[in-house]
Amino acid sequence: MKLYHENIEFWDFLTIPFYLILAYFLLVFVAKRILLEDDKFINLHFLGLLIFYLLVGLIDYKFKLIPFFPDTNLFTKILETGQTPQEQSIGVRIGYKYLAVPIYKLSLNSIYNYFIFNICFFHVGLTLLAGAFNRFYQVKDVWIQRFFLILGVFSPTVIVYSFTPLRESYFVLALGFFFYGLTKKNAINIFLILGVILAGILRVQLLLYFFILVFAKYLFSLKLRRGVLIALIIALIPIAYFSLNFLAQKIVNIEITPEALSLFRNLQRLEYIKSGVTYPEVFWTNWFQVALDFPGLFFQFLLSPFPVVVFIPFWTKLAYFADGIYLLFILFVAFLSFRKWSKYGMWLLFAGIYVAMSAFFEFHLFGAVRHRLPATLLLMSIAAISMASLYQRYKWIFKY
Repeated sequence: MKLYHENIEFWDFLTIPFYLILAYFLLVFVAKRILLEDDKFINLHFLGLLIFYLLVGLIDYKFKLIPFFPDTNLFTKILETGQTPQEQSIGVRIGYKYLAVPIYKLSLNSIYNYFIFNICFFHVGLTLLAGAFNRFYQVKDVWIQRFFLILGVFSPTVIVYSFTPLRESYFVLALGFFFYGLTKKNAINIFLILGVILAGILRVQLLLYFFILVFAKYLFSLKLRRGVLIALIIALIPIAYFSLNFLAQKIVNIEITPEALSLFRNLQRLEYIKSGVTYPEVFWTNWFQVALDFPGLFFQFLLSPFPVVVFIPFWTKLAYFADGIYLLFILFVAFLSFRKWSKYGMWLLFAGIYVAMSAFFEFHLFGAVRHRLPATLLLMSIAAISMASLYQRYKWIFKY
């Protein structure tokens, strides 16, 4: 039995309906204020979502559907005792402790009620991402946001980590706040601030990503001619490098140099080498060597657990395999709207920057699957465009 199942009592199941009703009204309230007007679908979508997740939770309780990850023991004990080991990162000692423990108390110390909050945070984050995409590209087709929300329900990573007391739901909430704030007219707004604060106390690496996105959005909003824009980007490369190097040292305590990146990866790899799923060692002394290895690292991060530079019998790890298949499906559907990619280039750039940054630091095959979620969610918006387009083309079929 999983550690967090050991303390479940009968009364925990009696309180679940109350929390499900609370979650339903919260999700509907947020969606109706963030998304395009689509009341009937929103009402039915979140009702179906909570019923589906309730069934998944009950099946997991009986048949152990959701994997039990190594970190789960640590995070379960933090929830139950409110104590965090001093050797843990700030994201665990401060971020997780002061966010998750109060939520656990609000859940009446019931892990399943806590999981309902997890589900809420995931899907509030997804709703904010859908709203951000709508605003960024002035989307008027409700089918795009419909397909995006539906894809979010069936994401294997979202399902798995909804029923695991880790930090992923808070990351998605931070991502949603940040992107929704990024697309608002006011450069500084409450959504952007909340996203940055959550990222800062949960995973400081996200802050570096957020700073890059703010800069990229500003640069491309200048509406310069392509030649001028390219020349400006080339001219800004040295300034951008020194700025990022400074931020990286302050935020994650790592220099952006070949030697420093190589040392970081290799030291982290040693800690997990017994797992058998770490990346090979790298020996970088110049940027040319980094450039040679980068494509492999990029696609290994994007396509994990499938083999690019690391091979394991990935089909034996069902949760990771399912998420890999799901990612391939998202990419395939997104490619169907390839001709429209130029219109949505900035959104694809946001996803690409995340994968590129993460690829430099990732050293664990299964960790890549877990950490890839933000990129998957961003790519889901492009897949939703393809699905909406296909629906409009073939909706006549549903008349019969």
